Amino acid sequence: MIVPNEILRGARYALGVSQAELAQLSGLGKRTILRIERDERVSVRTLQRVQAALEAKGIEFVASEPGHGPGFRIPLALIKREDLRF
Repeated sequence: MIVPNEILRGARYALGVSQAELAQLSGLGKRTILRIERDERVSVRTLQRVQAALEAKGIEFVASEPGHGPGFRIPLALIKREDLRF
């Protein structure tokens, strides 16, 4: 599954990972991460590298299904109780 740029950006933010840290984790430049988050065109391989880096941090990406778009899940172990807002 190719994860949309917006979902990658949201997953990075949800983890509290900086653009510089994600660049290092994925082996890409910070400018490339910025391009992805600006929804600029990048190669599929680049998106896959970012996706793999976020998955290594615990994110689980969820594919689209009827009536619902793609998204991601965060393991409960990564969420602090005070961060939960309903």
